[in-house]
Amino acid sequence: MFGTTFYRRHSTVSRLVLACLVCALESGALAQEETSPLVFESDAVAAWADEYFGPRVAAGVINGAAIGVIQDGNTVLLRGYGWEDMAREIPLDPQRSKIRMCSVSKTFTATAILQLRDRGLIQSLDDPVNTYLKRYQLPGPAGAAVTLRQLMTHSSGMAGHYTPQGTKLDLPVPVDAAEVASLFRENIERPPGLIGQYANLGVALESVVIEDVSGLSMADYVAQHILDPLDMNQSLMHHDTSVPEHLVQPYGVFPNGELQPVPFYPKHPLTAASGGIIAPPVDMLKYAAFHADVVNNRYANVLADASKREMQQRQFGNHPAQEGIGLHFYPQQFGPHRYVSHGCGLPGTRSNLGVFPELDAAVVISLFVASPTPALSDVIGEWFGVGRLVSPEDAPPPTELSAGAPWFDFAQHFAGPLVVATPTAGTSGPDIGGLAGTYWSERRSFHSVAALFGSSATIEVQVTGPTTLQIRGREATQVAPGVFDHEHRRYVFRQVGEHLYLHLGASSSYRRFTGLSNPGTAMAGLLLGMVLLGTLVLVPIWPKRTAVQRRIRALGWLGLGLIIALPFSVLVGYDTVGDFAFIDYFNGDLTRTVIITLLLNLIALVGVGFVVAALFAWQGSGGWRLQLWRGQVTLLALGALASWPAYVVFNVLGLQL
Repeated sequence: MFGTTFYRRHSTVSRLVLACLVCALESGALAQEETSPLVFESDAVAAWADEYFGPRVAAGVINGAAIGVIQDGNTVLLRGYGWEDMAREIPLDPQRSKIRMCSVSKTFTATAILQLRDRGLIQSLDDPVNTYLKRYQLPGPAGAAVTLRQLMTHSSGMAGHYTPQGTKLDLPVPVDAAEVASLFRENIERPPGLIGQYANLGVALESVVIEDVSGLSMADYVAQHILDPLDMNQSLMHHDTSVPEHLVQPYGVFPNGELQPVPFYPKHPLTAASGGIIAPPVDMLKYAAFHADVVNNRYANVLADASKREMQQRQFGNHPAQEGIGLHFYPQQFGPHRYVSHGCGLPGTRSNLGVFPELDAAVVISLFVASPTPALSDVIGEWFGVGRLVSPEDAPPPTELSAGAPWFDFAQHFAGPLVVATPTAGTSGPDIGGLAGTYWSERRSFHSVAALFGSSATIEVQVTGPTTLQIRGREATQVAPGVFDHEHRRYVFRQVGEHLYLHLGASSSYRRFTGLSNPGTAMAGLLLGMVLLGTLVLVPIWPKRTAVQRRIRALGWLGLGLIIALPFSVLVGYDTVGDFAFIDYFNGDLTRTVIITLLLNLIALVGVGFVVAALFAWQGSGGWRLQLWRGQVTLLALGALASWPAYVVFNVLGLQL
């Protein structure tokens, strides 16, 4: 009896001791797991990349892709998928194939600015930018107040996204003062520091600072102080019309399988600072390793670790509960890991550089995908079942795969879900009942006819419930006054003075427009007026008995000629309006823009003429045919009145180029 009791008692104690020991060991293991850094394993990264990119290339969703991952200075993975040139069947080689790194170039520009600051040639990022500009000065009180830090955080108030940014000419560099001034046709559109809005021209101004302070062209400065020290010997900051050897050539693929190459759009020597870097993945991995090392001082000859950390820290934000921006780096958090990145896009190419600073790790991903641009002949051919837009009968069904955002998927897969800031208690914001309406992007032209190019950059917001909105077709739920979430997307509404803004992040802002200033309303009126002008094909049967009728008929012939000439002037030599925009306007050739603007102004005058004509057309009596003619003239007058807001909203009146 005693023995049995002793055994049971001590076995219980033993089990308790053993359980405590196991718990202690498990707790220690968990603690070690929680505090140990994330290690990117080559096999795991390769398996993810093969699964993500392989099927998409095989299905024809993308032309190709490249991925590079590095940690502690060691390459984890460097791999290419698909084609450098699909039509020529040249495979993508990450050691050789060059990629346009587009807006990732902005991080090179920020690196250069901080190098000059660390060398004492720039005293402070909070100095007015005019302090360091020799060829050009930002005008006015607002321009004089803009700082380097505001340029580097897209909070300067600068606009002019649709100012011509390319070049058909090989300009000598650095460009002269007149060329600098010509690029800044539009300047500061709102008080500096008020809101964040992506502005490529702000980065162009940074390059003017770099050139004026260093005495080198931007391309030479980057080559000597960034590319050469990092042994990026195949890379360059490109700013002329030449096409580098082994540059990846993206294609759009028509339903019938025909390939359409994406044209090469060169960069202006100034806007190269915002998108001119061309590099193979092997070189970009060296650059990624440089920014990932913020504590080991392996690259002290290029930039101090403290300056790299400053680049990666939040410097500006539109709202505390929304992602902010560093110095041309955007900080986020995935799981417990801080992640800073910059993405980009040019026709046919998308890339992203992402850095995990505390892990001394980075990833660079590029993919090549383009939608074909059909010509008018393609659209007509599709009606008759022929041409490039018609799939062969034996063609496989369209794939459901999407090119997506692989950099986001990569970060979530390996580091954990995106962590969004929790709004603090007492957060104030506009009432949900007043948020509905049309919001127009601030990334547009404010004073030139190029506002037409941004006419569709709008977001419709509808109130769908006491705490829900529909934004871009997505149901977003209120988490604080003015703050709404849809999955990992956060939308913030903010009243600033008389304007209501919708912020999609640190550098994407939309302003609400109402009434006739609403770009959607204005464009609808313009389209209505153009459609009604199309009825001028009936001019040959218009009456011409009286002097008034003959004058109105002459006005009709003029209007008919203009309505025929307008699309001809836009499309002649090109397949689409988009081709004209990229090849002519954005490359700095304004000849066709002048012609189109003059035609639009003449159409406006013809519209005024029809308003006057409608007053005279109804004089006297007549039969039903005459009444129909009077009705058409009246409709033309109403169409002219409906078009008028668009001429004001989109800066069409006069030669506002």
